[in-house]
Amino acid sequence: MKRPTPSPSAPRTPPLVRLEIWAQPGAARDEVTWDPWRRRWHVAVRAAPREGEANRAILELVTARLRLPPTSVRWVRAGSNRSKTLEVTGLTEAEVQDRLGTSNPRGLK
Repeated sequence: MKRPTPSPSAPRTPPLVRLEIWAQPGAARDEVTWDPWRRRWHVAVRAAPREGEANRAILELVTARLRLPPTSVRWVRAGSNRSKTLEVTGLTEAEVQDRLGTSNPRGLK
């Protein structure tokens, strides 16, 4: 049985990537690095952890590093916990890893 081929006019679903983050508010500088011990992205921001300031700074920093519009990055889990999750629309996992600064974070030990 043949598989149906999608029509050229059918809308394509954009890629979706979830980023697991370990937040460090109140840091000396803003930066995004891969943390092989926690196996997630470490995002340090100068903003203080009060009234959502650090969460806003993290979202702005990651969005800027990914070179995406703010509508393409959203919180899945944030709150006051340092363990957070962002969802990125429009880039593949490889593109996200490349733009954040490493070509293969899953393979790092």
